[in-house]
Amino acid sequence: MGVAMRRGEQYLASLRDGRAVFLDGARVDDVTKHPAFAPPIRRIAATWDLAAAADAQATTTFADPATGRRHSAMWLVPRSADDLAARRRVHRLWAEPSFGLMGRTPDHVACVLSAFAGWRQLFDRGGTRFGDNVMRFYERARDEELYVAYGIVPLQIDRSQPAHRQPEPFLYPGVVAERDGGIVIRGSQGITTSAVLADWLFISYITPLQAGDEAYALSFVTPVAASGIRIHPRRPYAQTATSVFDYPLSSQFDEVDATVVFDDVFVPWEQVFIYRDVGLVNAQFHESPSHTLANFQSLVRFTVKLEFMAGLALKLLEVHAGERKPEAQAALGGDIAALCATFDAIVQAAERNPLILENVARPHPQYVYAGMSLQRRLIVDMLRAIRELAGGAFQQLPSSEASFTSPETRADVERFMRGATADARERVKLLKLVWDFVGTEFGGRQLQYEMFYSAAQPVVNTRMFRAYDWQKAKAAVDRCLGEY
Repeated sequence: MGVAMRRGEQYLASLRDGRAVFLDGARVDDVTKHPAFAPPIRRIAATWDLAAAADAQATTTFADPATGRRHSAMWLVPRSADDLAARRRVHRLWAEPSFGLMGRTPDHVACVLSAFAGWRQLFDRGGTRFGDNVMRFYERARDEELYVAYGIVPLQIDRSQPAHRQPEPFLYPGVVAERDGGIVIRGSQGITTSAVLADWLFISYITPLQAGDEAYALSFVTPVAASGIRIHPRRPYAQTATSVFDYPLSSQFDEVDATVVFDDVFVPWEQVFIYRDVGLVNAQFHESPSHTLANFQSLVRFTVKLEFMAGLALKLLEVHAGERKPEAQAALGGDIAALCATFDAIVQAAERNPLILENVARPHPQYVYAGMSLQRRLIVDMLRAIRELAGGAFQQLPSSEASFTSPETRADVERFMRGATADARERVKLLKLVWDFVGTEFGGRQLQYEMFYSAAQPVVNTRMFRAYDWQKAKAAVDRCLGEY
């Protein structure tokens, strides 16, 4: 059977659902038309169309063995290294249109839900109806190609206290009442990236809950437009970008982080995956393949971003005729190319050497966590390398594109701002692109995102410690000691 893939226009129509998004104190009438949100929404819509193209479907879809219907590989429950390769291809398809700058595209939380479907036995421990709910929603999200965002990190209010000991009840999302048909949720979740752009939200906790937090020990999904949900985005960068020429990345690729408030939101039982179970909430991401599968997507996306960074670095040298200098080649080779190649090898190793448990293939945790541990350091080193290649060039840029059209300034900028291999406009265009990547508020958020999107460094390093085969390493030392 063929596949009817979601189209961009269908996605745009789905966002005109009356969702309560508030910006600068006012409710947004239509996020698809608001200048703060329209550019990234259009980018997502265009990628839906790209994914639906026949040539893309040949490599980024899979056939359901039960029905023969084809679905996007972002919903494939992997059973082998080849399945992980199919997932890698679809992750690249979604990452390349934004040059790896948008981390929470639809394929990210699809990893979480696919992993849950492959590990429903965890949710069955709370009652088989919850495992049924997981499977039912997974199949719906797969069939309808839903864009699901998630909020799994609590607000930073009092980090010394667990959820139930915050300054007042239900600052964190929790259940305040039960009804015959479902539960009522009150509270707020932070860092809900792409909530404005998504169809549904998945809400839970990745930070460990404690005994006494049972009212908060939930895992559920809800439409973004559900009654009682209010979305408060941080300041969107597209809104303040003066032009695409001056802010080429800020103006197009801001996926918009947001805080989501639940003001007594009703959630039907069939949308609940875990209910009042601290142990299951704490186990859901790491006992299931969810954490490794979702971070595999993140690492694939990061390889696309690294390739873009490498291209920026080379173009910086070329525009000033510096790429043939031995010291420049050494800098590009050691500071950039070596890191890019190393990271690509880590991703390939995670994919081609899966850990297969109960017929579900996980990208090997040893390599996933190695990539995550290195990633936050790589981004800092590479951004520093690009800044050093640019030197003082950023301080010499004209204030805006208007400098090239004004009769009073055009002659000066065209004469004095040209490069060795490019005219002034092309050189300035490149330098503004690089500055938007490394120096603007958008660039600062990109750095912060790469450093903290998964966890703080000690948390990631602890995961790496647990994933590494220390016994094999210790056995080599014991063998050496035993030989003399």
